[in-house]
Parts: sequence; structure tokens; C-alpha cells
Amino acid sequence: MTLSLGYLTPKQRAIWDLKTNGLQEVHIARKLNVTRQTVHKSLDIANLKIDDALQEVAKINKIDIETVNAERGFLKGYSNHFKTPAFVTFTAKNGIQVWYKHEGDCEKCKKLETCRDTLLAEAKDRNFLLLDDTSKILPSKLAEALFVKITGEQNEYTKKD
Repeated sequence: MTLSLGYLTPKQRAIWDLKTNGLQEVHIARKLNVTRQTVHKSLDIANLKIDDALQEVAKINKIDIETVNAERGFLKGYSNHFKTPAFVTFTAKNGIQVWYKHEGDCEKCKKLETCRDTLLAEAKDRNFLLLDDTSKILPSKLAEALFVKITGEQNEYTKKD
């Protein structure tokens, strides 16, 4: 296994993906024709491996860690090098991704569509519905909405008065 896939075996990755998409352990066991105990043990091992991978990627990228949640597949931190918040995410399909908050001029960037597509793939892997027409949203705003959903935290754009 590679770091980008969180060091998971294909079976661990499949079980973790089903669990993060809302399936209960007993239903995962039935679906995969294994025992519930096998599912539980696989999830424990997968979460440890994902935690290790998220932290290793943060260390490699010199990200100071604030929060790690292996069950939801994210690490939140701060990059002193880039002087900005940073996220490291894991999904079974996209593997490990590193994200840095920035307020760049997305409209003039050559990677606008690539960034948007990657963010939308991340949202899809997590079964997140963001907005109806994402083709007009700049990747920096799309990322902000996605990371609020991933972390479950609110910010100045999502708080209700």
C-alpha cells in the first residue's frame, strides 16, 4: 500500500468507505459476507492507519496539527511556511489530498477547472451535496464550503444569526 491510500488494504478501504458513507457495521458485514467483528476490527485498524497517514503527510508538509479525525478522514492544521490554514483529507477513492487556504485569483488560474473537479470529487466521495450549480463557484469558495462540511464546524459564512 502507498501513503496516498492511507496504507489500507483493499478490503479495509472498502469497509472504511462504506462506514463513512453511513452504513452500519452489521449491514457492512452482510454486504461483504463477513462477520460484524471482522468489520469492527477492520475499521479499528483502518482508522489507526489513516490517522498515521494523515499525521505523516502533515509532518512531511510541515503542517502544525490542530485536529485529526481518522473516522471522518481529515486533519486540520496550519502551515507556517505558507502562513495559512491547511487541511489533509482522505477518502477511499481520492486517497490523501493536501489543501491550503488561499484567496488567490481563481478566475485567472490555469488550474481552475482541475481544482474545481478535484474538490467536487472529494465532495462526491463523501456523499456531500454542495450546491446545484457548482460550475460558477470559484474553487476557493467551494473548498471553504467543503471543509465546513467535512469538519462539521461553522464559520462566518455558515453561522446563522
